Amino acid sequence: MMLLSSAITVNALAPSSNVRAAVDRRQMFGIIGSAISGAAVLATVPDEANAIALKVGPASPFTGDFEDPNHPGCLRQVKVVGAPLRADGTRPVNPIIEVTGYDGKGSGKVCTEADRPTRSDLWKVQGKMKSNTVASLDFSSKGGPAGVTGTWDDGIIFPDGNKWTKIPTGTPNRRPKDMTTLKSE
Repeated sequence: MMLLSSAITVNALAPSSNVRAAVDRRQMFGIIGSAISGAAVLATVPDEANAIALKVGPASPFTGDFEDPNHPGCLRQVKVVGAPLRADGTRPVNPIIEVTGYDGKGSGKVCTEADRPTRSDLWKVQGKMKSNTVASLDFSSKGGPAGVTGTWDDGIIFPDGNKWTKIPTGTPNRRPKDMTTLKSE
């Protein structure tokens, strides 16, 4: 008797076959709509397998201190940093390459430890990384050409044949003595 009353209660609460068909149809259209939406999202996602992750910071072979044979003993410090954010919150794909240097006093083009620069003696140039092994630098701020290509091949090779060789231990003795930053009092 208990089973019979349970069956009657379940049948009374269950929707009729017409209502059940309408629910099943709604569910089917929901599933189809979700599948179409999902396919549209997947179609707009970039193919990560083809994306090139450009290295910045110490991961980039360009980052470090270098010896320039045209200016022996002079500061050549290179940093590869992420591109700055745009106003819309996006970031350009190509990282920025920054070169800080010093060419010595006078026309000798040779630097010694006694000839350490001050911060005001330093020059800076920037450019963009084109790949993990190619950079484009703009030397026009110091009287040189713009769009100079530097290619990594166990050092930075320039179109004129000049090759900057990386110094693994760095060159702190080539930097200005006073490298303190502004302090709040």
